[in-house]
Amino acid sequence: MAIALPALGTWLVVAEPLVPSDAIFVLEGRTPSREVEAAALYHRRLAPIVGVSRARDPQELPRRLARLPPIQDLAHLVLTNTGVPASAIVRLDAEVQNTKEELEVIDGLAHRHRFRRIILVTSPSHTRRVRILWDARGSDIEARVHPTSYETFDALRWWRSRHGIEAMIHELGGILNFRLGSVVPTFDSGSR
Repeated sequence: MAIALPALGTWLVVAEPLVPSDAIFVLEGRTPSREVEAAALYHRRLAPIVGVSRARDPQELPRRLARLPPIQDLAHLVLTNTGVPASAIVRLDAEVQNTKEELEVIDGLAHRHRFRRIILVTSPSHTRRVRILWDARGSDIEARVHPTSYETFDALRWWRSRHGIEAMIHELGGILNFRLGSVVPTFDSGSR
């Protein structure tokens, strides 16, 4: 057990070597940590474009009532505040409900722009699921999965905190759901 738990944690985190690419895509969630990481990669000149997704926001109404910007606008603001020029930021138009749909939209845009290689920035605990979902697409576009360094997930000690356990359960559940054919929808169809 003492060996299996750290091994599971290290398996969950994918950090692939980065090389110059055509674009960096920030997977939606955990703003601003993923965007700050993408900005750092942009400033390292690993890609000339940073793409931000448009995900369904279950908090859209309270966000509007509180006069807060939509999540995609906030992601754009984080990127510009960290020195990424607005001209280098691409907003993905299609609203997505989950990572699988998000990667479909990214793959489609990458094909339309004839990209050969992209970087996908996400949370450390989310990287394995992203890798599995991208590989299942069978895309001819090479994607390098990169964890943000601005989030904590201790792969060697994940079971020692509620945060680590919740992240592990969420990601393993997402992988299992995908392997079973996405039998559980992301959102209840009656909740809109």
